[in-house]
Amino acid sequence: MTVAAIVPAAGRGARFGGPENKIWVDIGGRPLIQWTLRALETHPGIDSLVIVGAPDELDRLRDAAAAPAKPTRIVAGGATRAESVLRGLESLDAGVQTVLVHDAARPAVPPDLIDRVLAGVRSHGAAIPGMPCTDTAKVCDPQGRVEATLDRSRIALVQTPQGCRRDLLERAYRVAGAAANGTTDEASLLERADIPVHVVAGDAANVKVTLLADLAAVRRALIGRGSGEVRTGLGYDVHRLASGRELWLGGVRIEHDQGLEGHSDADVVVHAVCDALLGAAGLGDIGLLFPPGDPAHRNRRSTEFLAEIGPRLRAAGWLVTNIDAAVLAEAPRLAPHRTAMAEAMAQALELEAKRISIKATTSEGLGPVGRREGIGCWAVATLQRAEEQ
Repeated sequence: MTVAAIVPAAGRGARFGGPENKIWVDIGGRPLIQWTLRALETHPGIDSLVIVGAPDELDRLRDAAAAPAKPTRIVAGGATRAESVLRGLESLDAGVQTVLVHDAARPAVPPDLIDRVLAGVRSHGAAIPGMPCTDTAKVCDPQGRVEATLDRSRIALVQTPQGCRRDLLERAYRVAGAAANGTTDEASLLERADIPVHVVAGDAANVKVTLLADLAAVRRALIGRGSGEVRTGLGYDVHRLASGRELWLGGVRIEHDQGLEGHSDADVVVHAVCDALLGAAGLGDIGLLFPPGDPAHRNRRSTEFLAEIGPRLRAAGWLVTNIDAAVLAEAPRLAPHRTAMAEAMAQALELEAKRISIKATTSEGLGPVGRREGIGCWAVATLQRAEEQ
């Protein structure tokens, strides 16, 4: 049988909470959608793919699917999953006999699970993977009161790919009509048309990324523990000393007769740490994320930058292992403030303070810092893949 895989990728993933469609989140240096497409196009039982994307992301999807191993078509999706799948279905070549519909956000689908679904389609006409329900399941009313306890031995927690003969899925859409848009998977459509659906064994590794917390499990499945991926970033910043400014270093206000010139609070310690973190993760630099000419950042506390960078690192799958900063200043004396500086930055990053080390040294009277014209800071940050800890 000729098999095509339809990948609905037009949703926005509101529950994920990221700044863009979750299919673009980085996993091991590649967007999530590329892992999904790779799993499907390398399977010997799949002959072609159709990616159904949001109209404003079609070019980006073409780039992600560049040089595919098998014929791949990209079409614009609709307002609902069912509408997007229908558009993918309508775009298939006439010779396609079997359709697999697979969530774009399930990048770790194992080959043997696809084998089981295809075998189920051959035997039964329609098959879906399901996991056993291990918890007691209750039916509740809208107020949260329990109405009934279900027999969990008869409950399957359904995954994708969901497979069926093409003619059966087309019939199910005809029967459902406009009501198809209210369904959440292809099996629901088939059930409406009284088409039997067979459940085959799912796989715990076949995690769907719905929430940010799901990324750790997906990364474990794709990359695994012990991959040893560690990255190090280097940051440096220097600012001129000026009268009439408060001196902020490491998120701490320090009494001094001068402060540092800059658009924000000019905290060279935090700025160097920001660049070290962003550089290690490959997420740009502080000037790119927080442009110095932007009025929104005028006199802004630099620890607020750290508080925004922390979630970006976690979303990209990185944990901060260690930060080491060396401050270059002739004055004031910084040793009494090192603990407070580490604690302020740790709070902004939601880290343990023991992961941050602050050192202070002078320039022995040499250069602009030695002449007390400014203060500088070098910082090194070490990141580790989230599944490694």
